[in-house]
Amino acid sequence: MTTSPRKCTRSTGAGLSIGMAALQIVIAAAPAFAGEIFGSIRAEGKAVGKGLKVEIAAPSKLYGTETDNYGSYRIYVPEKGKCSLTVHYRQQKVSIPVYSYERSTRYDFSLDRKDSVYVLKRK
Repeated sequence: MTTSPRKCTRSTGAGLSIGMAALQIVIAAAPAFAGEIFGSIRAEGKAVGKGLKVEIAAPSKLYGTETDNYGSYRIYVPEKGKCSLTVHYRQQKVSIPVYSYERSTRYDFSLDRKDSVYVLKRK
């Protein structure tokens, strides 16, 4: 048995249509990830756990979230440039400069104690 050329053309056309639709979905979803800052925070050798308040102060707006069970955070910051990331830990506000870019950027930190003050260090 041989396959008719007409059937081949139809299935190739259908595959091309599906491929183009998938490409349009990927392109439309790409801006949703632009400017994302994410990472994890550890203290005393382990993840800080759920509910730690994390804020990013951009030039014109403050963005915030809380860490998940693993000490991870994820914040979408549409503004580009230098920002300040602040963590609220044990009645202290600890800050460090970060940068927001067009693409996602990962910042992993450790909270280190110096005397009675905590300091954020990038890992």
